[in-house]
Amino acid sequence: MLDFLLSLFYYRSKLKFSEYPLAILYFHHVLDKPNPYHSDDFDKDEFAQLIEHLSNHFNILKLNSALALLAEGNLPTKALVLTFDDGYQDNFINALPVLEKHRCAATFFIASKGIEQGYLWNDQVQQLIIATEAEKISKEITGVVLPLHSKQEKIQSFNALITYLKFLDQNTRTMKIKLLEDELGAVIYKRTMMTASQVKQLTDKGFMLGAHTHNHTILSTETKQVTIDELQTNKVYLETLTRKEIDSIAFPNGLYNRDYNKEHCGAAKQLKFRFGFSTNDGGAFQHTPKFALPRFMPFRRNLSLFSLSIAKIASENG
Repeated sequence: MLDFLLSLFYYRSKLKFSEYPLAILYFHHVLDKPNPYHSDDFDKDEFAQLIEHLSNHFNILKLNSALALLAEGNLPTKALVLTFDDGYQDNFINALPVLEKHRCAATFFIASKGIEQGYLWNDQVQQLIIATEAEKISKEITGVVLPLHSKQEKIQSFNALITYLKFLDQNTRTMKIKLLEDELGAVIYKRTMMTASQVKQLTDKGFMLGAHTHNHTILSTETKQVTIDELQTNKVYLETLTRKEIDSIAFPNGLYNRDYNKEHCGAAKQLKFRFGFSTNDGGAFQHTPKFALPRFMPFRRNLSLFSLSIAKIASENG
């Protein structure tokens, strides 16, 4: 029944657009176990079940192959691409064995600062909040007091803080995190990101890499020069590490016309990127702008509903 319903969605899309859509999913963490600080992410057991299910019901393609077929108008029905953002170490430890078991291609969009120092700014915030015995974060950080009396309050304050900090330019955000360290007590940050060796192993195993800026900053918050520096530093780092061309970028946070725009796409083109990916809903079609290719994640845990959500969202004009 599921395959029949999926086929209906894709058949309707073929009739409407004269082509099948490309669905591109994005993941972040693949956790050892459920983590309330990352409630939307899959743990490794859920992920294993999901990939087995998707490999049985979709045509999972390598990103460059899918984009070539898309340009030709020759995508198969139920074409699907898997991508991972940021470069978390749990992708290598927990996701990679599952992908290899099911012979599934995937692309990893890497924020190079995280590989270099072992963590990203949002990891700093999480580790500071978990470790602290302070009862609140003062309004000097966000303009409002954030309580930390209980585990639930810590999680709520973490989410509020991340939402606030990510829309700041990186210099202001760095200053705010220093203030946070002063209030909560500095910690020795644990590595959360892949090592350079692990990233290189991904490419040696045939997986693709893409750019994700150096500092994982939303480009609409930055100046033109910072944008160029972020893209170029990221691209050079990954190409030097892997000795492979990096021609795709997933823009951080990724909503087109809010988190990045035509100006940022132009900067990426100047640096010889060929494709850019958003986090807007929809499928990719031949007419979809090459620097606003949509990616999405259905927030469903039921596997059949997850699959039907892919088909529904992909069949919408991206």
